[in-house]
Amino acid sequence: MIKQGAVITADIVNSTAMGGGLITALGTALENIIQANQAKMLSYYRGDSFQCYISDPYAAFRLALLLRTETKLFGRKHSGIYTDLKISIGIGRIETPVTPKTAHGETFVLSGRGLDQLEKSDRRLLIQSKDERMNIALEAISLFVDYLFDALTNKQAEVLQHLLMDRNQMETAVLLNKSQSTVNKHIQSLGWKQIEELFRLYQKTIQQINHNHG
Repeated sequence: MIKQGAVITADIVNSTAMGGGLITALGTALENIIQANQAKMLSYYRGDSFQCYISDPYAAFRLALLLRTETKLFGRKHSGIYTDLKISIGIGRIETPVTPKTAHGETFVLSGRGLDQLEKSDRRLLIQSKDERMNIALEAISLFVDYLFDALTNKQAEVLQHLLMDRNQMETAVLLNKSQSTVNKHIQSLGWKQIEELFRLYQKTIQQINHNHG
């Protein structure tokens, strides 16, 4: 069956400074997030790169932000070094069920090529589809995410991680052992209001892509 979906191809930034043990631990943490979000890890190669598939293209954006947030926090907590993910999201038609034999379609190629583009730049996120007109909106969303994540502090990332898991301010404050007012300050400073707007714009863009190519 052919259906719309998303493929995420990613590479760990600054992985050589982490060492094999930490890379393996980070890989396990990322795979747990992937599985918890109804996605499927397809491959983990070179020790610091992976590819996964998610059947819901709407959920791919949130998953990408969760993966980046986890990677930023992991590097700072376990090794005190800067790390991040370069993430390429390809959106399009995918042959299901996804198996090693079917995981070579145009959306997989689109995602893989996107990561190649990222490797040649300072950017961290790229979202693309086969619809060039809609890619303009996806490009703007990607650039603004990079802008927000570039300035993200450790405390802001901790709060963001819980918000991305659909936890409210009170739940986040309890889990982080912080006051609700402190959590609220971090929510304001990390740009959560803008991130919520990006979710809305992303969803609207995907809806248009599905309409154009349904």
